[in-house]
Amino acid sequence: MGRTIPSFRMAEAREIEEWKPFRRVLPRRERAAFDELLRAAKLYASASSAAVRTSRFEGMFIALLFHHQKMLGEIEEVVAGLKRR
Repeated sequence: MGRTIPSFRMAEAREIEEWKPFRRVLPRRERAAFDELLRAAKLYASASSAAVRTSRFEGMFIALLFHHQKMLGEIEEVVAGLKRR
């Protein structure tokens, strides 16, 4: 039997493709930041697919929130270290 629904990675790629018109109207200097945002979502594709949501964007969005939370934690550690000096 064949697969009846696309894999999360395939669905995620399609979602990213659908955001291209948004990217095109961004100022050139901001496109790299948008591209980095979408790359960050791909880092957690396996976890997103395990969440089994009806919207592929939900999995991508929580992956982005998680990635940013991790980054904030790292920044907080650096700042705390600088304050201790």
